[in-house]
Amino acid sequence: MTGARQSIQPPHFVISSEGELLGEDTPENQELVRRVVACVNACDGITTEELESGIIKDMRSVIAQTAPLLQERSQMTELLRREIRSEMNARNKKNQDG
Repeated sequence: MTGARQSIQPPHFVISSEGELLGEDTPENQELVRRVVACVNACDGITTEELESGIIKDMRSVIAQTAPLLQERSQMTELLRREIRSEMNARNKKNQDG
């Protein structure tokens, strides 16, 4: 039968409160459990309502906009530190030679 859809069966397992896999122990299920546990841990303190309303997407957007600015600021701060050190070293050398 051409064009027939193959039914995809969802995984059959339960995750215990300790993050233990109960059910079909397959590599795919183990990876799903690992991902679910990581997601639950990462979302600690975020309400279900916030998750459903898209707070993670919003947070990622803000980070994507902010991270380059913070990186640039960090680089500029390091350049200023180097310049100040260089100037201080030059003044100290001048005072010692002077």
